[in-house]
Amino acid sequence: MSNRLVETRTVRTLGAPRPGRAQTVNLILLVLLLAAGIALPYLGATSFTVTLSSTILIAAILASSVNFLAGQGGMVSLGHAGIAAASAYGVAWASREGFDPGVQALFALGMTLLVSLAYGLLSMRTSGIYFLMVTLAVGMLVYGLAFRFSSLTGGENGISGIDRPEWMDSYWVYYYVVLGAFVLVTAGLWVVGSSPFGASLRGVRDSESRMRSLGYSVPAYKLGAFMISGAVAGLAGLLAVWNTHFMSPSSAGVDRSVHLIVMVILGGVGTLLGPLIGAAVVVLVENVLSSYVDRWPTILGLIFILVILFARAGIAGSVRKLVNWIRRRATSESRDDPGSPQGTAVSAAVTTHQDGKDLP
Repeated sequence: MSNRLVETRTVRTLGAPRPGRAQTVNLILLVLLLAAGIALPYLGATSFTVTLSSTILIAAILASSVNFLAGQGGMVSLGHAGIAAASAYGVAWASREGFDPGVQALFALGMTLLVSLAYGLLSMRTSGIYFLMVTLAVGMLVYGLAFRFSSLTGGENGISGIDRPEWMDSYWVYYYVVLGAFVLVTAGLWVVGSSPFGASLRGVRDSESRMRSLGYSVPAYKLGAFMISGAVAGLAGLLAVWNTHFMSPSSAGVDRSVHLIVMVILGGVGTLLGPLIGAAVVVLVENVLSSYVDRWPTILGLIFILVILFARAGIAGSVRKLVNWIRRRATSESRDDPGSPQGTAVSAAVTTHQDGKDLP
């Protein structure tokens, strides 16, 4: 082994950032963000602000379901609004028939599993643009059925007066319920992504042919991923209809599914908090900026274009890259400074290797 190679390896070893430090920083940021979310109702926030925060969190849960499929499995769905709408219609119909909220939740679960299974069976043997088109077609089918079966869905008039459980009737109590659901969903999807199932799913994303040659059932993994993603989307639909007390076919429209894709791309595909960041941008533009600007979709489009051009990893992904770049630069400057402890260690190691001592 040459002295130059030994020197390079030594410098890289001593100058490399510590993975544990990065994980600690991420954990601290998550804790601070959660603490801010818990303290929001006590910081003088109005009922509108708290309710808007609930809307953002619900949108983030729904975007997380799309982000899981896209990030872990490489499957971009244009029909997840249909899954959430099916769950919401189960709640709305049960509420109109006079069932209590517990039974409403069971109807939501049943509709979620049924529609997610239909999505998964129809799309599990497709990939790429074909997967995208199949989910789009099934989503349009759900939208069409919501219009046609007006006796069940109320047609264009929708279903109103949907009450949530009495114990969460207050807006701030419901906010904490939604916040807890978002934390559980985010943690659950992170655990699934870190599990052997998640690793196999990423293998399917990278090379389906290789996974087949290794004996993996690629369609089964895709179906399993879609069922997990669909369950999260169904939860978002349940929370959404309890939040608005109203359900109409527009919630199953293609534009809603497109908004979910926009949220995921804005936040960063495959990132942990990307869905929350993307949902915050889209919901704030749609619900707040629209009060001042009539052409708010144009503003949202411009934001999307800027992110695509200058932050292709999304907001969360680009911030992470920027922090890593700053850390590497600071480490490099510290290493090059002979007066710093790290620079002294590197200089001593390089001198020792150049003298021919302690060579492996």
